[in-house]
Amino acid sequence: MITIVRSLLVMAVMSLMTGCTVYNSIGSSTGAYISEPDGQAFKPVGYRWDYEYSALLYIYRPGSEWADDELESPSFYVNDEHLFNLKSRGYTWYELDPGEYDIVMRRPLFGIEGLAVTDFFDFSIKTPGQASLNVKAGKVYFLRYSEVDPIQLEVDETDPLAEVNDTEDNFLQLVPETVALAELPQMRMLDEGRGRLAPQDEKDEPIAEPTYRETGADAPGTKSKAKSAETKEEQWWPF
Repeated sequence: MITIVRSLLVMAVMSLMTGCTVYNSIGSSTGAYISEPDGQAFKPVGYRWDYEYSALLYIYRPGSEWADDELESPSFYVNDEHLFNLKSRGYTWYELDPGEYDIVMRRPLFGIEGLAVTDFFDFSIKTPGQASLNVKAGKVYFLRYSEVDPIQLEVDETDPLAEVNDTEDNFLQLVPETVALAELPQMRMLDEGRGRLAPQDEKDEPIAEPTYRETGADAPGTKSKAKSAETKEEQWWPF
């Protein structure tokens, strides 16, 4: 109770500060112990993404007893923007315009994860995973997160596609397709994801409307007339 009160007081103080960013995932930080991923079982995107002009990124987290008992799940940030919280046995995917992306995972405490004040101060309670990706159009990338059983990989420090810290405190790994596809069938879709992202230097620029390969697929941003009646199976493909 004292910890909760202190967290609320810290939030109140931070809200009075100018140029302040509070890293938080309040309302979405629940772990698998409270609510498991209940979306569709893994289904490959195939060629339904705009592969001529964008990359495809899968993010997933294998299950474990420790992760299954988690009350709060870590947050997934891209270019300092919170996208979702990664629960045990969950996965999602995004389309990425070519360019550089900074990815950080932050551990919450009652939904609060850290504080940044302009360029002078940046604090996170815990960052168990981070990576820098320079993605190319037409490529498919697989990010695996596990604090219990990380994959033993030989990391090429000169590889321009990923700067993944090969230390004990970094559990976010860029893994080969063979590794990912052997584990992904045990995952279920998270509620968040299935969108399109722009690199940091192009976030404020409009994204050209992509062309989708599947006949009848809607463009991003459009909504089906039967949206309210969609099931978890139908919500897998959002466009």
